[in-house]
Amino acid sequence: MSGPGPFDLHQKHLVELGAAVKKYRLAKGWTQAELGKAVQLDHTSIAHIERGTRRVPRRDVMHRIDKALGACGAIYKLRDELDDNPDSATFRRYLHGQQKAENIWQICGITMPTMLETAEFANKQLAAAMPLLGGDLNEKVAYRAELRDILHQSSAPTLHVVLHEAALHRVIGGPDMMRAQLLHLVERSRAANVNLRVFPSEGNDFTVDAGFVAIWDRPRKHPIAWRPLGMQGRFHLQRADVEELMRLYDHMRGLALGHEESRTLIHKVVEESYPCAPNIST
Repeated sequence: MSGPGPFDLHQKHLVELGAAVKKYRLAKGWTQAELGKAVQLDHTSIAHIERGTRRVPRRDVMHRIDKALGACGAIYKLRDELDDNPDSATFRRYLHGQQKAENIWQICGITMPTMLETAEFANKQLAAAMPLLGGDLNEKVAYRAELRDILHQSSAPTLHVVLHEAALHRVIGGPDMMRAQLLHLVERSRAANVNLRVFPSEGNDFTVDAGFVAIWDRPRKHPIAWRPLGMQGRFHLQRADVEELMRLYDHMRGLALGHEESRTLIHKVVEESYPCAPNIST
């Protein structure tokens, strides 16, 4: 039996990419063999790409096909949106924007703040998602490390996070890994440029599922926001949209615990859900 494959939306995009290649090839009057010769591939490879039956084609291959067919970037754009790999334009833009920011505001629903993860926790989470999302695991691991490094750069921004308590109970990698991750979260929350507040599950009537939201300021421009959507997420550039998300952040921050209360709750979850294994003497 074959292993797990990409989910349906991913396969749909592969088929759309193949259909675009075929459309531009036929418009140029080329056979699959002629296109293959122009881009240093055999006709069988071109056939697989057009049918969407092979793994995601490399970006350099699709760039050559786009150029050979005179698609003016239309084919390459479809390829660039096919996975969540960090070499995509979307994720480079996300990284560079946060590297230049002075303040980053985040709402984290059921996921840990990526900038506050341990390397082991991040790697485990990324590896588990590979069968669904594709891409290159090593490149994704390196990208997560770049995100974490932002808070240690010479002109590091201040990270403001509202973290839903649910994320503390979402087990990744087992109790030992969770314990290490939550204790790391407490330690990082003491940094001068980290403002972490936990949104408690009990005692709040506010039940909106905010998911993940990231907002950051930009030099001489109004802030920008990003939210997950499909494979790569969506940037929100309109001032009104960003202000609405900022109001959501401010509202949840007002309902969240203070700094010390948040650290106390995290410690409580560690001791109750992820305690140290007892020493067994022989």
